[in-house]
Amino acid sequence: MELYPCSNRSGIKGNYSVIPSSLLFSAGLLGNIIAIFILWQHKLSSRKKTSVFYILVTGLTVTNLLGKCLVSPMVSAAYSKNQTLVEMAKDWKLCDVFSFFMIFFGLAPMLILLAMALDCWIALANPFFYHTHITKKFAMLVPVVVYAFSAGFCSMPFFGIGKFEQYCPGTWCFIQMTVEGSQPKVLAYSLLYGTVMGLLVVAIIICNVATMRLLYQMYQVQNQRSFLKVGPKVEFVKQSGMEALDHLILLAVMTVIFSICSLPLTVRIHTCQNVCANCCASCYRGNTAKY
Repeated sequence: MELYPCSNRSGIKGNYSVIPSSLLFSAGLLGNIIAIFILWQHKLSSRKKTSVFYILVTGLTVTNLLGKCLVSPMVSAAYSKNQTLVEMAKDWKLCDVFSFFMIFFGLAPMLILLAMALDCWIALANPFFYHTHITKKFAMLVPVVVYAFSAGFCSMPFFGIGKFEQYCPGTWCFIQMTVEGSQPKVLAYSLLYGTVMGLLVVAIIICNVATMRLLYQMYQVQNQRSFLKVGPKVEFVKQSGMEALDHLILLAVMTVIFSICSLPLTVRIHTCQNVCANCCASCYRGNTAKY
């Protein structure tokens, strides 16, 4: 995949095959299905109530699975027919739909990751507020709100704010990021998207660092108390800390993965310089090949 516009290209030029993208799609699909199966087995075997973090992880996994199933078939069809997305459908409809899904399934997972980071931080920073207000019903509303916000944000190009563009080799579309011939609304939308994604990554990292700091303070207090008395209360606090640590490790891994794929594009949008194109194309080559 390349980060150069090719709206008028006829056919897919170059030695591209449908096999790599199909294999990556199959691997991603299998991984998400296994993750959902593990989450379901955990729910059946666990004697505890379904936690807020568990609901958010499930929502993130389902979101990734939907992204694979909705985006990847269009890429595979383009490769197999040797036609660009613009050629496969009249009036840019398929390219518009593809762009919408690319933005949606880039923004929604990051918002859910932020909700997970806030969940860990609030649970440790203010346990009373957490157990009083952060309920299972509230957690179930988070994916709904995220989907609604993401859908509204991604629909702005349909109303003249922003513009979709097909990129080489013609198998994927995204928002227009080039300066040449762009209207102020088009550039404003691309900058807004890049800014939102960058702020989300920064906010998630800040929450994770704050959570790590609270965990460190908690373990210091536990070690001091363990010399004096080891009782049920101390063991409960230790168990809660280990559970929060497990959540933090999982969250940190997912944050790194999503950040690796989103930050280079965010930098590319802000710089809008051709010198950054090769660097961003190498990141997106790995990010979009799975589709």
